[in-house]
Amino acid sequence: MLKGKKGIYILLPVVVFVWGAIIYQVVDAFSEEEPVYFSEVKVNTKEIKTVEREKFELAEITRDPFLGKTYVKKKIAQTAPKANKKREEIQWPQIQYKGKITGSGTQTAVFLINIAGQEHVVSKRETVNEITVLRGNDTTITLRYKGKQKQFSILN
Repeated sequence: MLKGKKGIYILLPVVVFVWGAIIYQVVDAFSEEEPVYFSEVKVNTKEIKTVEREKFELAEITRDPFLGKTYVKKKIAQTAPKANKKREEIQWPQIQYKGKITGSGTQTAVFLINIAGQEHVVSKRETVNEITVLRGNDTTITLRYKGKQKQFSILN
């Protein structure tokens, strides 16, 4: 940093110059003199000529230029459109989820479900009447029947 009188000798002219420029801009903006306009300049214009582009087509590729092998176009096999098969709605038997039973000290839970009027006690991954128990908790159970999954809620 500049200390003492040396700083004053350098910084004072810079401050005076900056303030002088600001004051000059303000005074010049409010002066009554008309601004100087330049007269119109004629510009010579020329019409631009357009050139018709040359039309071309790309040749069919017959060999790879880098590998030197012939290029074989992959044939797309056309297959007949498949008829839409109507999915058969699977008719689930009447199922009611009655609840979860857990014994003291055992970690495996068993579920009480009513299938077509018959009550069954089943555990996870057990199958009864083509119905497999996938998972369950206190309020819901998920079952699989003929490849389809469905979730059942507990009856109140």
